[in-house]
Amino acid sequence: MPKYYVQNRGEINLTKADFKAQGGQAAIYVKGATAYKIYTDPKEMIPSGKMQELSALTHPAIIRPQDVVLNERNKPIGYTMRHIENAYALCQMFPKSFRTRNNLTPETVLQLVRKLQESVHHVHARNILIVDLNELNFLVSDNFKEIFFLDVDSYQTRLFPATALMESVRDRHARGFNEGTDWFAFAIMSFQMFVGIHPFKGTYLPFQNIVEKERKLDERMRANISVLHNGVSVPSACLPFDVIPSAYLDWFNAVFERGERSSPPEGAQAILHLAPARIERLRGSDHFDITELYEYDGEVLHHFNDVAVTSKSVYIGNRKLGENFGDAKAAITPRLRHVILARLENRKIRFLDLTAQQEIETNIFADQLLAVDERLYIKRDSALLEVDFVEMPRRMLIHTRTIGNLSKNSTQLFEGVAVQNLMGTHYVSLLPEAGVCHQLRLKELDGYKIMDAKFSRGVLVIIGTKNGRYDEFVFRFDSEFQSYDVRAATDVHFMGINMTVLDNGVCLHLNEADELEIFSRHKDSVGLKIISDPAVRGDFKLSHYGAQALFAEGNKLYKFTMRQP
Repeated sequence: MPKYYVQNRGEINLTKADFKAQGGQAAIYVKGATAYKIYTDPKEMIPSGKMQELSALTHPAIIRPQDVVLNERNKPIGYTMRHIENAYALCQMFPKSFRTRNNLTPETVLQLVRKLQESVHHVHARNILIVDLNELNFLVSDNFKEIFFLDVDSYQTRLFPATALMESVRDRHARGFNEGTDWFAFAIMSFQMFVGIHPFKGTYLPFQNIVEKERKLDERMRANISVLHNGVSVPSACLPFDVIPSAYLDWFNAVFERGERSSPPEGAQAILHLAPARIERLRGSDHFDITELYEYDGEVLHHFNDVAVTSKSVYIGNRKLGENFGDAKAAITPRLRHVILARLENRKIRFLDLTAQQEIETNIFADQLLAVDERLYIKRDSALLEVDFVEMPRRMLIHTRTIGNLSKNSTQLFEGVAVQNLMGTHYVSLLPEAGVCHQLRLKELDGYKIMDAKFSRGVLVIIGTKNGRYDEFVFRFDSEFQSYDVRAATDVHFMGINMTVLDNGVCLHLNEADELEIFSRHKDSVGLKIISDPAVRGDFKLSHYGAQALFAEGNKLYKFTMRQP
């Protein structure tokens, strides 16, 4: 690795182990509390004069450039900045499923919007414009109390123009940039924070003849036809618009529908008395026979092998085992079939045997927890470890074993899969059964930033972002995990991943249009059935028990089967 020198601090050794992410022009490395942005081409380096102008930004939420990094020839090649640990990309909080899992309330979202608004005011008060104010340039702390501004080097200062702008937040009614264009972009992003959809997406029939999605978005924005317009429909996975405080809703109407450009309201209050969740009785299905199975005490967060984890409790079938605690992961022991809850508390894992109603004393530490089918895995530094339950007549012991190596800084854990960015190329760690870890490079993901992923029974679905759009990939692997096929959907709404694979090899996947895709999990198998039915919507949570397809809606679990012709 080349040598680098931080001005006024001396030499810094950046290795592959310190690598965090790769962008279009630069790589990010992390050591302790400091991040290092190293440009691929020194000519792309932010000018020192611009760094000086950006130093006026003193708000702690703004992660601005700090010290210049030099290469071996003493040429500026990058800069340092604060590293934000344990945070989500802002767009990851858009899907309703993410909000439910993390108990992300409208009040919490409003507080984040206020903090975002406060920091934008701080930038404007220094005669600086953000310009590229999009959801990929912000992080949210894992406790959802703070929001941080990234890519500050692209801002527009008095002497230096902006260097980036994503099309999804570009104001079609403006020439050049000003505070009004920043507030327009803020309106788009804050609207997504409230309800989970871009305000100029959804379906508007008079424009449906426009095939290209980018052109359709452009025409909608020029015509001021947002999702608030009469006749525009949105996916059912969106939150209802009545979660938006009335002051902001009025402002959104003014900005999106009437083309006004003004700063957002101050002092808006959260909606404290929400209407009941939309529950339509399941009737009139053209394709399915649907039967209600169970009603629980809280919203269903996760269901596997007849175990239901709700916002309040954990059940087997309709029998309540005990209380759920926080963001716990659930597993089932292989022999006695005990249901175990595991939760990270200050990096130490707390295990609770719900079947025996007792805690399991351990001294196991981890950075992150991962649940796959009935099993638990942990990431600790650069190791991926599987949790083994040693079942004895009167006690339970817990051990771990290493089954794979991961990049310490650039690994993301999702449902059933770990995704690593290794110097710009993506590798996945797939865990199809106990004691087995397959690590493969997926070249189709190069250049993408991964936002969500799910792996189950040989099928991997990944949503990544590139060039300002979200693309979804469906990978199917052979039985030895030596090869795969892939199907891609481009420029999708980011609504999260809703997929399950039945024991008979049938995969069910709800796409962005509230359509149920049915296909085989086997690589190279042909046939894809797409069903649109009013009884099956994108806000359902798909699952299965054996070869029986299930879905949860709110606090109820249903089974459904294809109706015979």
